[in-house]
Amino acid sequence: MPKKDPLAELSQEMLAATLSGQAMGLNLLLAEMRALSEVLPGALAQSAAVSERVGPAEEADFDNMPV
Repeated sequence: MPKKDPLAELSQEMLAATLSGQAMGLNLLLAEMRALSEVLPGALAQSAAVSERVGPAEEADFDNMPV
């Protein structure tokens, strides 16, 4: 049986913990977004209407903030 590298094992555990933490944060964000969409039902319809009216040429004019 090959000997396991403790550093590799620790790296795997750290990666799993990091990905698990990110997944929990994203799940919380998704729950908040769903709750807000229930409270503000017109928000989704309004955002769809705005995206249809604004074309790529018009949107290019809005991106004029200095960095």
